[in-house]
Amino acid sequence: MSAVCPADGRLTVIRRGYLDFGNGQLHYRYCGKESAPLLLMLHQTPSSSAMYLRLMPMLSENFFVVAVDTPGFGGSDPLAGDVTIEAFAAAIYQAVSAAFDQPALVFGHHTGAAIAVQLAYDQPEFVRALALSGPTLLTEAQKRALPSAARAFPIDDSGSHWQNMWQRLRGKDPEADLSLSVRETLLAFTCGDYYEASYRAVVEQDVVLQMAAINCPALVCAGGRDLLNSAVAPSVELLPQGRSAALPAEAGTYVCDRHPEAVADVLRQFFLEVAQTG
Repeated sequence: MSAVCPADGRLTVIRRGYLDFGNGQLHYRYCGKESAPLLLMLHQTPSSSAMYLRLMPMLSENFFVVAVDTPGFGGSDPLAGDVTIEAFAAAIYQAVSAAFDQPALVFGHHTGAAIAVQLAYDQPEFVRALALSGPTLLTEAQKRALPSAARAFPIDDSGSHWQNMWQRLRGKDPEADLSLSVRETLLAFTCGDYYEASYRAVVEQDVVLQMAAINCPALVCAGGRDLLNSAVAPSVELLPQGRSAALPAEAGTYVCDRHPEAVADVLRQFFLEVAQTG
């Protein structure tokens, strides 16, 4: 498909394809020149790489942008074994590193941020730099509440499960375009049990240990209305080369959809600095 970059009106073609991992395939979107620095983008739950359609063209001038669907989400096959952040990261690393022979600049939002941290921890030679939006350094209260926030609704003839899921996803940002809420509601049903399972995986990840061991440059940010905004400062303190950046005060969980220019500016400045010095 083609997407227009709102910043300058350029038309950017975003292509799609599949990469192999284990016994499955990983669906991905990409744009830009493959000779440019690789920028890998990881999405939140229960979304897909579609959440980056507005953001990708804004970064394609400087980077080869690859946005993958996490195993079990969007168009990607599920994992063969247990659902863990480690398994997500391993599958993505296997698929992406085999297809593109260069290390990556990695950006993750919410669950994608958890996977990004795991990637940097497990594969330090692959991850040149890390940017986290809404880092998953959770409080104990958040850990207790997160899995139940993704619990499946019983299916019945009345279709109440559709209404309940719509209200859950719409409630994340009642001011978002209706089309965005439709997309996220459909994706929530598409991923099935992986919705709740991925949240449990986030809770079980030892993100404190991992962040403290990551030595690459790391940028941490969150919108002002993001429920994980409070995790930005302590994440920066944990990361040996951590720094923070500001996103719009009115931005929440859909910051990449609703404020792509702001996110692009932050990522471009940070990753170009890394690419030029590294």
